[in-house]
Amino acid sequence: MVAILHLGFEHPNLVWIALSGLLAFIAGLAVNLYRSSNSLGRSSEENTE
Repeated sequence: MVAILHLGFEHPNLVWIALSGLLAFIAGLAVNLYRSSNSLGRSSEENTE
C-alpha cells in the first residue's frame, strides 16, 4: 500500500518517539492536576480566614 503522506511508520525509533510523547502528555496532566488542586486548597484557606 502506498501512503500519500509520510506517516513515519517506517521510522526505526517510532516506539520510543510515541512513548516519550505519551509520557510528556501524562506529565503535563499531572502538573495541571497538582496546580489546580493546590490553587483550590489555597482559595478555601483564604475564605476561612
